[in-house]
Amino acid sequence: MKAYLVRIMAAIAALTAVSQAAYTINFGSDVYGDLVDSNGSKLDNSYQFELGAFAPGFVPSEANINLWLDNWYVFARATYNPTFSHFTLAVQMTDNGLSDNPWLTPGAPSFELKEAYLWIFNNNTTNPGSEWLVTRATNWTFPAAGACCGGQPLEWSVSDLKPQDVPLHGKQGDTAGPGIFTDSRSHYLQTYTFVPEPSAVLLATLGGLTLVLRRRRDDT
Repeated sequence: MKAYLVRIMAAIAALTAVSQAAYTINFGSDVYGDLVDSNGSKLDNSYQFELGAFAPGFVPSEANINLWLDNWYVFARATYNPTFSHFTLAVQMTDNGLSDNPWLTPGAPSFELKEAYLWIFNNNTTNPGSEWLVTRATNWTFPAAGACCGGQPLEWSVSDLKPQDVPLHGKQGDTAGPGIFTDSRSHYLQTYTFVPEPSAVLLATLGGLTLVLRRRRDDT
């Protein structure tokens, strides 16, 4: 009987340790938040909303934007409701610094103490037509696993973003980062698209010039 009680107490202690080490991160945006693309059109279900971090030692910038995806680790993916222009996420950070979310990048390193980013996209290429917003607030840093909040959920929101928090790509409110857009109004969150490759622009220009010359030749 005594051995049985010892095993029960050990099991309770183990469960308590897990519950103390794993905690909830709540992350999302306001309802009716005016989430739009580079043309000012409302975002739809083709968009994904990811919370994650870049690889250790990798510093994302406009100059290395083609390498962002290769160095991106997904902590969790949020649920988006286009009717209410709202995304939300409740995810557990475990005692090894990972998450219980099914979209966690396989083989991801611990997220402990890494800067957390929001990445909104409809396509993960840098081609024209792809829409991205990549941004973070200064308080979005994954804490040490098991050291958070005294048992209370960690609360992050798009409302944490301040004017000094310039996006890596896209726009929030009146604060704009790199990218291409046609709608310059202020929006809660706005994805930006990309400049065509120089070769594509050149081919389009040459094609237009050829058409003009052909028309002139036909007129004469």
